[in-house]
Amino acid sequence: MSKRLTAEKARDLARAKDPAFALDEILAGIEKAACEGKYEYITRNYGFGSGECYTSEDKYPVLCQAILKELRALGFKASVQSECRQFVDLWLSVTWEKP
Repeated sequence: MSKRLTAEKARDLARAKDPAFALDEILAGIEKAACEGKYEYITRNYGFGSGECYTSEDKYPVLCQAILKELRALGFKASVQSECRQFVDLWLSVTWEKP
């Protein structure tokens, strides 16, 4: 039986080039954090928690690079942060400065 492209796989391929779906969810999280008086939002979704982002930014997955670019264009500081213990913990940190 040959492997055929499914609609789900086609959507995944398209999403990898278009950060809009992820950006809407990230911005909703940022808004919630800001309403709680916070100045940082973190997420491990959209590949930011995977080992693929444990490298230089120019080697991140295309989707991660596109999300960072969009967030920065909106004036946010956005970067992948890590903490090394027994395992490496990675996440996307989005911050906005206090007035």
